[in-house]
Amino acid sequence: MRALDDMRLAFQFFTLLPVGRPEPRPLGEAAWCFPLVGVAVGACVAGGFLAAQAVGLPSVLAGFLAVGAGIALTGGLHEDGLADTADALGSRDPRRALEVMRDPRTGAFGALALAFSVPLRALALAAAGPAAAIAAHALSRGAVAGAMAWTPPARTDGLAAEAGPVRPVPALLVAAGVGLALGWQAVPVAAVVAFGVAWLAASRFGGHTGDTLGAVQQATELAVLVALAAA
Repeated sequence: MRALDDMRLAFQFFTLLPVGRPEPRPLGEAAWCFPLVGVAVGACVAGGFLAAQAVGLPSVLAGFLAVGAGIALTGGLHEDGLADTADALGSRDPRRALEVMRDPRTGAFGALALAFSVPLRALALAAAGPAAAIAAHALSRGAVAGAMAWTPPARTDGLAAEAGPVRPVPALLVAAGVGLALGWQAVPVAAVVAFGVAWLAASRFGGHTGDTLGAVQQATELAVLVALAAA
């Protein structure tokens, strides 16, 4: 029952799927199943890609529609984090960076980050094929668990502070297993990119926030898709 409740907690946070009401507790306790959420989201993205191809759409259009389906399924949670992080990194006053992340408006840097990342993910998915979506989503959510564990929260309140302690090893093992099964080349790429984005966030903001974790997920997902497209 505890494992099932962990799954409900993770799916409730990361997706818009109706999974019921899990027992209220820190999100970090469910970190082990973050990659499993990624597998489910990735499978939906892959299914959307195959369905689009089945009705005769070219791979490029199928890639765009599949990425759009993934965004709809997650409510654009991680895309919002990427945009906010980009705006904060582009702030001229580093002391205001955390305030910028909490601003609900999207600035120029955030808009440019999304304008670059979303089409590139779609094009890379079109080149890599549907299985790459599962690997990308699983590895990128394992990366979120790693970033939560190995960098401190940047604030004393908010998602990062309330998530509690995280044991990343189970999540990383699950993510790596999926990655190795679907495209081993993506595993080292995911590790390097996730570490780089998490380190950048920690050095600039003093730790991680919910937004920077979204940026870790997005950057890792994109890197995996590109790596598998090039393989």
